[in-house]
Amino acid sequence: MNKTIKNLTVVGLALFLGACASTGTGYQPLPPVKVITETVEVEVYAPPLPPAIDLQDVEWKVISNYPCRPATGQDKKGLYTYDKYEKEEYQNEEGETKTRLKRDADGNRIPLPVIEGVEVCGNLEQKIYEVEKLLDGPFVVFAVTPSGYQALSTNLQEIKRYIAQQKEIIYYYREATAPKGKDGWLEENKERQQNDLDAAEADNENPQPEVQSEDGAFSIKSLLPNLGGKKD
Repeated sequence: MNKTIKNLTVVGLALFLGACASTGTGYQPLPPVKVITETVEVEVYAPPLPPAIDLQDVEWKVISNYPCRPATGQDKKGLYTYDKYEKEEYQNEEGETKTRLKRDADGNRIPLPVIEGVEVCGNLEQKIYEVEKLLDGPFVVFAVTPSGYQALSTNLQEIKRYIAQQKEIIYYYREATAPKGKDGWLEENKERQQNDLDAAEADNENPQPEVQSEDGAFSIKSLLPNLGGKKD
């Protein structure tokens, strides 16, 4: 039963298509589909780079604990010093005021006399004076050991290295995704439009042949050549 229904369906379809072909409506088949592959450059937005890093100056004060030495004088701040020889100020050729060791008539350095009962131990008193003057308050410092300072310096160098390498990656992708030419996407679009016009002219010069039957009517054999039926 099912086989008989299938046969009747095929015969009915053939008779329907044959009837349409005999009407002679002049229907033309659709042109063949063209598949065109075109590489389109995607415009990628390149955000502006962040402002440069603005670092603040850091003043380091090194406090030492040298062996105590006999005091030999006082400086302008009123702090005791342990200089061995006298010094004097002079004017150089550029008119700048400099300090040099004072010498006697024979050219020998003049030693400073020792102050009895006064010693200078390291530079702690000097740094306390400088910090109190700077802060206008009590002496407070944040200390770091030599190994800690080395680790801090290494960390800063690592940060600089990382930032420099990130900048190189950013510059690479900005260059790789930038449009061609001086005028950017304008020239790129003009080139693509001209390519489309050239391709359209080539198609007009070589039109695709139309598939028709001998009498100009639509032929079922052009679409279903394996059907093998006779024209009505």
